[in-house]
Parts: sequence; structure tokens; C-alpha cells
Amino acid sequence: MNGLVEHRRRITLGILRVSIGLCLAMLLAGVVLFLVHGGAAQPANPGGSLPYILDAVLHRGGMLHAGAFLVAGLLVLLFTPVARLIAGVYVSARARDGVYVLIGLVVLGLVLVGMILGGG
Repeated sequence: MNGLVEHRRRITLGILRVSIGLCLAMLLAGVVLFLVHGGAAQPANPGGSLPYILDAVLHRGGMLHAGAFLVAGLLVLLFTPVARLIAGVYVSARARDGVYVLIGLVVLGLVLVGMILGGG
């Protein structure tokens, strides 16, 4: 059981390190692009449902729009708990702990449905 706790801790630590690094890199890229383009225009912040926001970030990111990188950094930060939840389900499944797998999958399903359908 102690090995399982250590494995879960290492996965969580890795997820947090990667997400904070990606978030910081995206935010810094957005600020640099904003300043390189003169800093005159306020970066646009897309609203609406998650698929619309992701589409706007991908489209504007290809054009090196500062706002796309800023929003992408925030999305990475917002998806961090979802990644942690997925990792928890994975570790629980490897430990053959069906109750925690079921609870984790239900919570993950609710979160994903809320993210996809919400924010209209």
C-alpha cells in the first residue's frame, strides 16, 4: 500500500510541475508577443463554450496572437485538476480499487460534461 501512495505522489508532482511549466511558458510567450506587437491592442479573450474557446486559441495561436497564448496558459492551469483526476483513476485502476475508479470516473464525467456544455 505504501508503494501505491508513493506512486500517486510522484504522478501528482509530475503533473503539477509540467502544468506550471507549460502555463508559465504560455503566459510569458503571450506577454512577449503582446510587447513585440507594440502593446497597443488589448488581447482578445474568447468566451463561450470550451470547444469554441479551444478553436479560437488554436486559430489565433497559429497567427501568433498574444491573447491566444495567454488564454492557452490559463487553460493549462484550469486543466491541471482534470489531469490529476485522470491520474488518480489510473493509479486506482492499477491497484484494482474498483470503488475509487468508479467514483473518479463519475466525477471526471461530470466535470467533462460541465466543461463541454457549460459557458454558453
